[in-house]
Amino acid sequence: MKNIKIIMLCATVIGLALVISCNKESGVQSGAWSGQDNIAQMLALSPCDQFAYPDSIFFQSSAKKTYIIKPVKLLTGTYGAFPTGLKINPLNGNINVSTSETGLRYLVWFIPQGSTDTCFKYITLSGIDYDDSIYVLSANPKSLGRPIYNATVSLAVDCSSGCEFDDGPDDDNGNGIADEPPAGQQVIPQGIVINKKTGVIDFKKSIENGALGKNPVSGTNKEFILNYRLGDKSSKALNRVGFHLFYYKTQAEIPAKLLKDVLAKKGQVILEDEDEDDTDGDNGGHHGHGGHKGPSLSFAVNQSLAESQKKDGKEVKCRPPYIIITQQ
Repeated sequence: MKNIKIIMLCATVIGLALVISCNKESGVQSGAWSGQDNIAQMLALSPCDQFAYPDSIFFQSSAKKTYIIKPVKLLTGTYGAFPTGLKINPLNGNINVSTSETGLRYLVWFIPQGSTDTCFKYITLSGIDYDDSIYVLSANPKSLGRPIYNATVSLAVDCSSGCEFDDGPDDDNGNGIADEPPAGQQVIPQGIVINKKTGVIDFKKSIENGALGKNPVSGTNKEFILNYRLGDKSSKALNRVGFHLFYYKTQAEIPAKLLKDVLAKKGQVILEDEDEDDTDGDNGGHHGHGGHKGPSLSFAVNQSLAESQKKDGKEVKCRPPYIIITQQ
């Protein structure tokens, strides 16, 4: 009888361990476990099993001047992220959302002290981004740049309570100018043609409108900062994204190094999904969406590339996106 009770107890413990093992990613990631430390001690969860953040997507906040997110459990080791742009403390894994590049999906990694294992988690900082692109005006008269929301190509921008693109220092919410962008950054006065409600940029009209000067010569370029507010869970907190605009008369005039940099930058973008077949007609002549789908990201290869670039003093950062316009 005693042997039967022992067997039943062992079976129960093994069954519980299997259930937790099968569900540890979703359970720990969402913070659904209660008494996590006790469970970890009882079942001897590995550091990678315990490595988690309260959620997988985080939004800008106007209520917090400095918005820091922390791992669910403080683990001893080294933390980092790919691509560059995520402000993460290498000692404790704390992420400063307020100063990080938003609109991107990051692969956050953790190496436990005394181990060579690498633990991974995907973190998305909500916002918009634009694709590193080449628009050939003779093949694509529209040349529309559509914002990518939350690193998901197929996801519409959440404007459920209204969006404002190219926000200026206008105190439109009536609470003072502390949460307003600095004067002089608005892109519309600089010639950029953008839909203030959708964030879609007409690059052909922007060139014609003098965004790069009245008669730009090949090689003319300029970086812009787009300040915006979204009607999602950020509650219209001020957000921003940069983009670097280049102009050449022909594709043949685009420098080889610039083309190489564009490919390197596209290779650092992690997307939740991709529109493999562009059928809406807006991107004809547009070298389409690059970047990696999350599951197919080769962390080792890309990390090696990033380290190699740093050593050579030629590091190409993920953002701002490079947008190249040519006449033909």
